[in-house]
Amino acid sequence: MRRPSIDLAVAINRFVRADDEWFDEPDDIDRLRHALAAAENFDDPVRSAGVLAFRVARAQAFGEGNKRTALLLAKWTLDRNGIDGASVIRPDDFVLADLLVKAASGINVEDEVVDLLTRRLEGLPESGQ
Repeated sequence: MRRPSIDLAVAINRFVRADDEWFDEPDDIDRLRHALAAAENFDDPVRSAGVLAFRVARAQAFGEGNKRTALLLAKWTLDRNGIDGASVIRPDDFVLADLLVKAASGINVEDEVVDLLTRRLEGLPESGQ
């Protein structure tokens, strides 16, 4: 299974920032490393993408753009492992965005993120929405 690297995460974060957003190297590269490593425990790309999105958003390793980076890393993981990321992570995805805001504020919504992505891939109705 293809997995994103730290260098890719930093590059994506740099790309998603607006011109007026501050950028420096990640505030804590170890938090980013741990977030990426947590997704390595799974061979299922959807579960790995969900864990990755949650953990990167929760880690807050960057000064700005953590949730945007989390979304794009999850989509990258799906796309690089044979799943159309756009069919699982939708444009203007307010449901997933809300979960990542909760993750960034310290609420454990990892299972909800994984469940949301899994249900979408399987064409099932989203629970709790």
